[in-house]
This record gives sequence, structure tokens and C-alpha cells, in this order.
Amino acid sequence: MVNRDQTFQKIGEDILKNTEDLKEQMHQLQHLDERFHFTRNNDYFLELNKELFQTIGEGIHDKSPESPDLKEEIRAWGEKAAAYCLSNEVSLSTALEVIPQFREVLTSTIERKCLEFDLTLHDSFFIYSQFESLLDKAAHAFSYTFLHQHITALERAKQEMQEISVPVVPIKQGTAVLPLIGDMDDERSEFLQERTLERATELELSYLIIDLSGINTINTWFAQHLNQLIEALQLLGIDTSISGMRPELSQTIVQLGISFKQVSKFLTLEQALQQHTVSNT
Repeated sequence: MVNRDQTFQKIGEDILKNTEDLKEQMHQLQHLDERFHFTRNNDYFLELNKELFQTIGEGIHDKSPESPDLKEEIRAWGEKAAAYCLSNEVSLSTALEVIPQFREVLTSTIERKCLEFDLTLHDSFFIYSQFESLLDKAAHAFSYTFLHQHITALERAKQEMQEISVPVVPIKQGTAVLPLIGDMDDERSEFLQERTLERATELELSYLIIDLSGINTINTWFAQHLNQLIEALQLLGIDTSISGMRPELSQTIVQLGISFKQVSKFLTLEQALQQHTVSNT
């Protein structure tokens, strides 16, 4: 009877010898599953399948299932596979179904070798558990990278949306309009304050009109941030006006106890621009 190390080496040798066949088995499993339609006629994905078989085969043949080098190689494979799935808009739930397919394909190889070497049930379970652990590491590396990159992409998109939502639009030298649109939650209100001050400084503004005609509702946080923004702009020497204050918005502001007494207020943006033009002629 051979020992566990010898069995691992033999299984690794068998995997390396039959990587093309194992890859084909994976291909057949995925071909039957409509969720894996993106794998059809996709040589790169097939090669990714083959690469994991080769990585596991070489790792347990030349090293051991617990080798740090093998774990690092599996982690690298998980990152590469996650990057592929993200670029092809494959959902995480679908992508993770690949791991059970690897288990199904590898199980037959493990079972065959354990029977060939007449291993005890205990040893057979131990060997199988080692392969399970390797595939779990692949799944963990894959899902971690997938989620991390997905969250990073969402944060980037959110940042871009925030930038778009604070459009300080220059009208002429030293004058700009800040048209606000939609709902202003706490986070967007805080970003509004920070980004407007940055843009006003960059543009060397002397006058800014904040237009509220596109705002749906005003809450306490937005009103406070807007008030703080106006005060900060005035400290920078930038005159500020508010336009587009609809009746329902003005009632809400009064109820919140904020009056904006320190700024000029106009019913429309056109009125604010006309008044500023007259004042500067």
C-alpha cells in the first residue's frame, strides 16, 4: 500500500497527464448549462479551466497540498478568473458554479487512484478533503477579487455620478451657475459642499448662482450644508445668490429654521442673471 504523499504525487501525475481530457469534461458540463452560454466557442475560458487543473496537478505532484507556493498560485488563478468574469459581465452566482464542476471532474480521478492504491476509507477522505480545501481557496480568491473589483467599480461610478451632480458651470469670467437636480441625500450634500468650494477656487469665481429649480425636496442636512456652503463661499469673497426657490421648498426651509438671510434670492435663474448683469454695468 502506498502512503498519502505517494498518492498525492500519483494523482497529480494523472491530472497533468489528462489535462486536455479534464478540460473537455468541464466543457461538456458547461455546455449543458445555459448559464454558461458565454463559455461556448471561448478558448480563453477553456484555457482558464485547464490552467487550474495544471496548477493543482503540478502543485501536489512537485510540492504538497499545503504548500504556500501552491496556495499562492491558486489565489492568482482566482484573481485572473474573476477579472475575466467581470469583463464579460458574468454574475458572481453563475461564476461560482464553476467550482462544483471542478469538484465533479476531479472526484473521479481521486476516487480511481484511491481504489487503485487500496487506501483506507480514512485516508481516502483525507485526500479528498485536501482537494476540497484547494478548491475552496480558489473559490475564496475568486469571490474576494470579484467583489472587491465590483465594489471598486461601483465606487468609481458613484464618484463620477457625484462629479456630474455638482456641475459648476462658468457663464463668464468670474461668474458661474450651480444647477442642482434630483434628491440631495446626506452624502451628496456633503460632497456638494466640498466639491463646489474646490471648483469655485479653481475657476477664481467672484459670483455664484445656486439654482434649486431642479431639486425635488429639501431635508435638514441639505439645508444645513447649503447654508454652510454659502457662508464658506462668502468667506472666500464669492458673492452668492439662490434662484429657483419654489413655494414648497421655501416652506420647508422656513420649517427647518433656516432663512438664508445673507444671500439674494430670485424666483428664476434668468432673474438672477439679469440682476447680476445690471449690477455690474
